[in-house]
Amino acid sequence: MISTPLAIVVATGLALTASVPAPTQHDGKAVPVSTDLGRQVLAAGDGWASADGGTTGGATAAPEDVHEVATRDESAAVAGNDPKIVYVKQHIDANTAPDGTPIACEDYAVDGYSLDAYLAAFDPAHWAGQASGPLEDARKASSANQREQIRINVGANTTIVGVGDVQLTGFTLNIDRVDNVIVRNLRLSDAYDCFPGWNGDTWKTEWDNVVVSGSTHVWLDHLSLDDGGTVDAEQPEHFGEPFLRHDGLLDVVRQSDLVTISWSRMLGHDKSLLWGNGDGATADRGRLRVTLHHNDLVDLEQRAPRVRFGQAHVYNNVYRVTNPDHYQYSWGVGVESSIIARSNTFELAPGIPPSQIIRDFGGTGIDEEGTWVNGRQVSVLNAYNSANPGASLAPQVAGIAGPHLPIEPAPSAQKRVERGAGAGMLN
Repeated sequence: MISTPLAIVVATGLALTASVPAPTQHDGKAVPVSTDLGRQVLAAGDGWASADGGTTGGATAAPEDVHEVATRDESAAVAGNDPKIVYVKQHIDANTAPDGTPIACEDYAVDGYSLDAYLAAFDPAHWAGQASGPLEDARKASSANQREQIRINVGANTTIVGVGDVQLTGFTLNIDRVDNVIVRNLRLSDAYDCFPGWNGDTWKTEWDNVVVSGSTHVWLDHLSLDDGGTVDAEQPEHFGEPFLRHDGLLDVVRQSDLVTISWSRMLGHDKSLLWGNGDGATADRGRLRVTLHHNDLVDLEQRAPRVRFGQAHVYNNVYRVTNPDHYQYSWGVGVESSIIARSNTFELAPGIPPSQIIRDFGGTGIDEEGTWVNGRQVSVLNAYNSANPGASLAPQVAGIAGPHLPIEPAPSAQKRVERGAGAGMLN
């Protein structure tokens, strides 16, 4: 059990409202405190990303490695492994040519691909199984064209911050096999897939708003992640399955480790936070240590998070679900997962019982405590086990919470999250 005296909680709550984190260090090098967002670092003890040397991003960047970007091509400044700071100065749409001309899905298509031709070729009325052949190859080539345009590959020792209230639309922020990255104060919206593929049963989409893959020491803070003007629930069905346009909101996969996600707002998405991407990915054992705290999670249909193998500390978050027709669960207990959930708040629409918050995907337990549901404290695990007597989960897990700031009572955290989470909140 993790407990904190109320006086410490109140004092810490006041301290957390400041914009300047406490000093920390990375790889043994002290980093001074700064009022400049680009040179701020993750506070000592603030989640898993503060462990093993901490996370400083590009705080030590030389003046020549500080960049201001306002176009899609300028966003390439995030590449490379030398310390760097990238300030995003205005809204940027990934699907825009250098001359400002919008790029439509049809502009990425090659080798005769069109959706009408694809649907005609792989209609289950005359085609069995996964799509293959020249038209599927054309879809993949077209998708590769889109990937080249919309994916931003972030280098090591990088800080990316939005200046004011700014937005990246249509991008997928790819933090892949690097160490020491900070992303703050940005809205990342509508990572739209022009070319979903048919696998014989469902439509497979690409492009997450943010993906952390094979990376360590990553701090994601005061972000807003959403699907923009594209609502998957409103998309048509093809072959009897929803033709979705989005994959994940924020995935942490492929042996990533030491990640803190804080003070962010995530809105209106289906497959939202996937941490660990395969029941057979045993190389993830001992890794995928992620902290999720003080986030506002609104109308996330599922995976908030779904965890395999990892050690997830989930505390002081606010979950709001307004439509029971588009809600499956929040905490997915996967194979060898260790979810420690503390003092979270749920506001569930009528018709959604507390037992629905948890879903078992082959796990053994979840350590849950201090959860408030619709204005009262509820043991969500007891509710789940009562509703599922044949497949009950234990109240213990093998992992640990890791470093963390003092945990507030859920009602106190809810008020601060509603005031302060999301992009555009930092000056």
